[in-house]
Amino acid sequence: MNPAGPRIGVAFPGDPTDPRSWSGTPYGVFRGLTEAGAEPVPLDVSAPGPLEPLVAGATGLAHLRRTAPGHPVERLRQAYSAGLIGPPLCSVRSHVGNRRVRRTPLDGVIQVGTGYRIDTGVPLVTYEDMTVIQGLEYPYLHWSALPRQDIDRRVSTQRRCYQAAQAICMTNSWAATSARDDYDVPAEKVHVVGVGTHEEPRRPERSWSTPRYLFIGLEWERKNGPRVVRCFQRIREFHPDARLDLVGSHPEVEEPGVTCHGTLRRDIPEEGAHLRRLFDEATCFVMPSLFEPSAVVYAEAAAAGLPSIGTGVGGSADLIGDAGLVPDPTDDEAVFDAMLELADPARAARLAERAAARARLLTWRAVAERLLRALDRPVRGRELMDYMPDLGAVGAAR
Repeated sequence: MNPAGPRIGVAFPGDPTDPRSWSGTPYGVFRGLTEAGAEPVPLDVSAPGPLEPLVAGATGLAHLRRTAPGHPVERLRQAYSAGLIGPPLCSVRSHVGNRRVRRTPLDGVIQVGTGYRIDTGVPLVTYEDMTVIQGLEYPYLHWSALPRQDIDRRVSTQRRCYQAAQAICMTNSWAATSARDDYDVPAEKVHVVGVGTHEEPRRPERSWSTPRYLFIGLEWERKNGPRVVRCFQRIREFHPDARLDLVGSHPEVEEPGVTCHGTLRRDIPEEGAHLRRLFDEATCFVMPSLFEPSAVVYAEAAAAGLPSIGTGVGGSADLIGDAGLVPDPTDDEAVFDAMLELADPARAARLAERAAARARLLTWRAVAERLLRALDRPVRGRELMDYMPDLGAVGAAR
């Protein structure tokens, strides 16, 4: 083993050092490993050159007739998305990944996602936010555009990944329970490790007297933006000075109290600073998505000492914990009631205290430490922190 720290490969179908990949998750793991005393090694398992889009495009076009009715451009987008999760690209990525792993000296591998299979002699753990079987329930993921035999092949690949891995690391207990119950993985092999943020936990001075909601989402419909705006209109009947800031790929909303900021990129300094100010000025983060496995943005809210209104559909409730509310995202009354509850200054301030306490568990260093522990590799310099001590092993999951 490397005396300076274990060399840990971070495998991902893309550049793990790119903060823009998969909401910055592989990059977060990469940086967190460095902070935890390991030497991370990037392992891009994507097909070289134009091969990846060609394989995905060909697979998608072959099943275009299975996409949902609608505009031709949208159907092509759905078909291409289906191609990205189909078995042909899975096979290509597995081949590329195994070649790269076998010619790289490593002490362990963290395989981000199981849309490919790494077969190596060194310890390996998987890391993801949901299983294929869970994904079949949600139309946003375009599994319905694949024939049943392709879906079965992807489930089989994921099952083989779980069997070969030393440990299965999930971002949430919802996915961990599926690994145990749907894939027959022993509970002691499954770990809930959470997600993190690059933001340092902070306690900004904010006024709780005026409700100020912050919504962030690139997928306006799935993130439930229209319902948030409808409920906010009703909030103004009780709190005429309430404000709602919208960030992301939202339409222009011309309603009293609503401010549209558009997409703000964290890697552009002035836009990142603007986004941080919005977090620090808000009194409540609200994103009750119709479906959300483990949104990093809830960790970002906690880092700002901000309570969240999230969703119970998926696994993100684990990230929010006792620092917010998770109403039924399909129920206007439930979302409105949650927003009204956190318009109360005392209630919002109490949950903010819990969010600030929880933030130390939701850093990428803390996630990397849990992944290293699952790999049985050393961690430098501080005591390991459990993600959710109340959950323990997945066998005790809610």
